[in-house]
Amino acid sequence: MDETDPALSASGEMNNSERLFEIEGRTLGFPSLYPDASSALGLFLVPSRTANELIKDSGFEVAQALPGRAIFSLSCVDYRDSDCGPYREISMAFFVKKYGRSIGIPYLGTWLDIARDRAATFIWKLPVTTRTAYDAGVLMWGLPKTIDEIDFNIADENATFDLNVEGRKVLSYTVRAVGKDNQPRGRSALYSIYEGSPHVTYLSHEYRDMGRQFRGGDLQLGDHPIADKLRGLGLPRKPLIAVWIGKLALEVDAPEKL
Repeated sequence: MDETDPALSASGEMNNSERLFEIEGRTLGFPSLYPDASSALGLFLVPSRTANELIKDSGFEVAQALPGRAIFSLSCVDYRDSDCGPYREISMAFFVKKYGRSIGIPYLGTWLDIARDRAATFIWKLPVTTRTAYDAGVLMWGLPKTIDEIDFNIADENATFDLNVEGRKVLSYTVRAVGKDNQPRGRSALYSIYEGSPHVTYLSHEYRDMGRQFRGGDLQLGDHPIADKLRGLGLPRKPLIAVWIGKLALEVDAPEKL
């Protein structure tokens, strides 16, 4: 796992949306574009107390989906084209309470936010496969990226992502890679600690060739310590819902201070 501080530079003292970043020979700015990707997603019910322990240093708190239960999101993405070039990533995140806002309808409010694509997430772990993707994530958004080995393949209409860290297996996640649904352009919120303070980043996204399977998907865990943390969440088990997105396009805005 590579957590070396990136040797990077940002130009000028200005609003985040106006900043430019020189990263691995690329000049990057906002919005950052990711026009062509495929993704496998799984949503899992997990103990909220354990989830809060994992993200306690962030200052954020998980949203309750049921009494004592939070939602863990596993999102595996193969970026074929992006401002950072092609790479792969696996996001391990939790839906969290909206920062600085009063709690809405208990439990139901969380599900409604998810259904309406208004839920906020906080990423716990975010391994990627290239130095450019790592440097951009750390410098531009304060994301907890690491550089690790992620394999992706599609066979017999099943898509599988495998994550290995320091030569040890963390997880393998498989979903059925079939779908014809399209979802119109949406916008979701991602929380992070950026330059020492809480920020929100808005992501605009379009989903095509999407398929959903209730209680679908297959998650397997390995022997790495991260896998043990996931076992502490009661995994592996079948996700509440597994989603395949054959064509994913993203625009990622500049972080805004909360």
